Amino acid sequence: MTSQNEGSGSRDRLACGRSVDELLDQVAAGRADRRDEHQQGCVHCQAALGEYGRLWSPVRELAAQPVAAPAGRIDRILRQIRGVLSEPDHAVLAGPDGVTRIAARVVVVTARRSAQSVPGVRVALSRTLDANGTADDVVAGVAGASTAIEIVLAADYGRDLNALADQVRRTVAERVASLTGLATTELTVVIDDVLR
Repeated sequence: MTSQNEGSGSRDRLACGRSVDELLDQVAAGRADRRDEHQQGCVHCQAALGEYGRLWSPVRELAAQPVAAPAGRIDRILRQIRGVLSEPDHAVLAGPDGVTRIAARVVVVTARRSAQSVPGVRVALSRTLDANGTADDVVAGVAGASTAIEIVLAADYGRDLNALADQVRRTVAERVASLTGLATTELTVVIDDVLR
């Protein structure tokens, strides 16, 4: 006769050998009533599923309750979004002493110079992206405190281009953040040519 505490994992299994975790997952997924052939004839599984279902019922009840946003919260969020959309050519950073507006062209220059500082980058051209992801020199890829940048560059021949693109992304994102305070939400690196 084997003791209930002998062997590894005996506490994680029912007397019939079924995994406690599997039964808990079954209950949590709302499938306690969908019993397999073994469970239909096993009193250990039936008792465990019944008990786990009873213990899990407060979680189900809580999950079924509608979640209500605090009064006025959605209106405040929508006002913030509308405020961001009112400045399509500038990033807007609110501070304790006022507002700072940063033109998209500042981000472009910062990105270009940062990319060119990476060893292996020969030429870096940068442009901003509009909300649709298309390039246009007039539409800025800035909104609120976020920016999206696409950099087209030529690389030294013989470089690991994936590693170079990763280094450019890191360098540009860090430099844009440190100089402008903007978060780079998307940074696309296009390697258009290799030069000897």
